Amino acid sequence: MKLLRKFLKDELGIDPENKIAEFQKYESALLEWNNKINLVSRKTESIEEHILNSIFFLKKINIRNVFSLADIAIGGGFPGIPIKILYPNIRVTLVDSIRKKITALEDIIRQLGIDGIEAVCSRAEDLGKHKEFRRSFEAVTAKAVAPLDKLYEWSKDLLANNGRMIFIKGGDTEGELLELKKHFGKITIEEVKFQFDPAYPIEDKKIITINNSSRS
Repeated sequence: MKLLRKFLKDELGIDPENKIAEFQKYESALLEWNNKINLVSRKTESIEEHILNSIFFLKKINIRNVFSLADIAIGGGFPGIPIKILYPNIRVTLVDSIRKKITALEDIIRQLGIDGIEAVCSRAEDLGKHKEFRRSFEAVTAKAVAPLDKLYEWSKDLLANNGRMIFIKGGDTEGELLELKKHFGKITIEEVKFQFDPAYPIEDKKIITINNSSRS
């Protein structure tokens, strides 16, 4: 994980020596499960690229002071588990509606031996109706799992006052932004673009943020 080590040190200012071992344990556990169910491509031999494409936004978006974060439709645990490894004080809830993925993630969390993270089997929009979870997260993240208007609809009841949605998107988002504004016209949206050294296998990624205080 040479590139991840370099990224943590040079781009995020994080001491990689305290983190790489945990990422290697994560990789081992995830790839073990990936032989049983598809969490990432079956051809995957290293999750370094997945990690980099999950944490790149931390270069510009500060979540160090976030207390609680929900990561929806997480598949292999991206970006929720990498965020938890980097910022152990954040309470992370991984949300996915597919039971077998949650079973895998629960075991991966057990193998990592980290506290303050749980995997919940539910659709995000349903979880937001439960008293325990409703408006209880300072941040909600998602990685390219659905159009922006759907992500907003699914996430809005999970977000606490003054919370923020952080959606990782790739490619041209113009159409999705138009649909989002069409259905939720009063919200304030920010698109944050990134450019890194081509040595990093970070695809054409950008972040769409939506603040709770701006929602309709």
